[in-house]
Amino acid sequence: MGPVRDQGDDETLLTRIARSDLEAFRAVYDRYSGQVYSLAWSMLRDASVAQEITQDVFLAIWRGAGAFDLGRGTARSWILSLAHHKSVDAVRRWRRAITAPLSEGIRDDADVVEEAMRKVDSAGVQDALRALSADQREAIVLAYYGGYTQREIADRLRTPLGTVKTRIRDGLLRLREMLGRGVREETVR
Repeated sequence: MGPVRDQGDDETLLTRIARSDLEAFRAVYDRYSGQVYSLAWSMLRDASVAQEITQDVFLAIWRGAGAFDLGRGTARSWILSLAHHKSVDAVRRWRRAITAPLSEGIRDDADVVEEAMRKVDSAGVQDALRALSADQREAIVLAYYGGYTQREIADRLRTPLGTVKTRIRDGLLRLREMLGRGVREETVR
């Protein structure tokens, strides 16, 4: 089947979808599926999860088009806000999945760092983390993969709060520099 012809403005299409009009749904899907996928992918950096988000968004559109209120914004903003909200929910679920095992099952901070390093998908990120000082790596991993606050990290490491903040700031600056350089080198090749 070829591309669906223009079926009207977005708001009219949503009204038709609310009445179970499949052609209107196809038109909205053709117009917005790429944008929805791109938004989800940019937030999650995972193609399969972005595809799931896209599917969830269009299921929500099919089921909830009647809830669209033109007085609160355009159809486009409603669709993209659905995508944004579902992407944020996915990020939260991912963070909970990473944080729960690290904070519940592991007692030694060195084990937390090693566990997080195993869970990092990108080899480039793993290499960059390994290039940091042990103190910087430990503070960053505890904060971003362990879910600890800077105060909690300071307490766990028995280190002054200012020192923890400095380690995290300096480590993140160094990571940005290393990862940025790696990205630029890959694009030049």
